[in-house]
Amino acid sequence: MTRVKGARLGGLLARGLIVGATVAIVVVAALLAWPGAGVGPSADARRIADLQRLSHAIEAFRLRQHVLPASLARLPMEPAAPIYLYDPTINRPYDYRPLGPLAYELCATFDAAAPDQQRDYWWHDGGRYCFALEMREGPKPPAPPAAPPAAEPAAPIDEVPGPPSETLATPPAPVPAPAPPPTPADPPR
Repeated sequence: MTRVKGARLGGLLARGLIVGATVAIVVVAALLAWPGAGVGPSADARRIADLQRLSHAIEAFRLRQHVLPASLARLPMEPAAPIYLYDPTINRPYDYRPLGPLAYELCATFDAAAPDQQRDYWWHDGGRYCFALEMREGPKPPAPPAAPPAAEPAAPIDEVPGPPSETLATPPAPVPAPAPPPTPADPPR
């Protein structure tokens, strides 16, 4: 093989590798950008999951504090059940508004309407959509502790204590004192 043919073959081989690598990069990029080909839930599915978690956290807050939180920032962050206050793609906080003692509203901006076959409570149109939620009446808040009862004065000596609501106003009849035990007779002297 001559030098010219070897150089030409090496150049063709290098060009072929470059073209092949470029084609591989384009194919991988196209697969990653293809709708529905990404790994994990869509941004709208993530928004619904976030709103559901927020709803549970708001209800738990109300059961503990007996009032709805004034804002989402008042919700405690628990590592075991994380809640996300921000939209995953636009990084803006979800909207929350208390509507009454048991009702509130959670809002998000969705990319598209949910499929019609998934018409449940969390179904939404595209764009900004709000969910009005209302809690059932939970357990009543505990009553404040009652004041301790006032100490009752000791019963006077001439009264005999009876049940708490009644005492005798007159002393009972005196009981005769027992007779002293007989003493043995003095022995004869």
